[in-house]
Amino acid sequence: MTDIKVTAVEVLAGFGLGVAAGRVMGLLLGSFPHAGRVLAPLVAALNGIPKIALAALFLLFFGIGAWSKITIAMTGVAFVVFYNVYLGLRLRERELVEVVEVMGGRRHHVLGYVTIPTLAAPFFAALKTGGPLAILGVIGGEFIASSEGVGHQLFTSAQNLDAASEFAGLIILVAMTLILNGALTALDTYALKRLGLAARRTPRRDRGGAPPKNEKGLVAR
Repeated sequence: MTDIKVTAVEVLAGFGLGVAAGRVMGLLLGSFPHAGRVLAPLVAALNGIPKIALAALFLLFFGIGAWSKITIAMTGVAFVVFYNVYLGLRLRERELVEVVEVMGGRRHHVLGYVTIPTLAAPFFAALKTGGPLAILGVIGGEFIASSEGVGHQLFTSAQNLDAASEFAGLIILVAMTLILNGALTALDTYALKRLGLAARRTPRRDRGGAPPKNEKGLVAR
């Protein structure tokens, strides 16, 4: 249980920090087009560095403790969130912004009526993509150098040819991934519903092609 707790804390911390860092970078570069055009190639170059090389670098800086694994997970998540937020802002319809401004809307109106609805779908897509990346980063870091954690136990079991412990560790990782994905899916559904962006169900017609009727015999709308 101690190994599961250690890995879970590292995954959640790395995921949360990665989401925060990626969102801030995406909003800043997306809100300032000139800065985005200058710095976006630099971000792409950093993203092109193999994460395994960054993992070794972070281990040199932070040691084999939890912070090296958290930083590795944060790096993978941050790039995914950044690109989704940054591209979402760039694809924001300028016409809608101008309509809100013409009607007397200010920045907070543009944020509430245009920016947030535009970024909602790509942002939550980034969260679902970043969750497994956070787990992958933590496990990779624990494989390279660690004294505890699920990745450490998997590595030890492989060295000792302990198939039972190896499969148990893999099952734990699958369970962690499913739990995290389920939580993010529930958050996605709730947020989109609150924003009024959830898909609406169309009323089904009966076999004769007529629209459905309610209990009073009126046509359902």
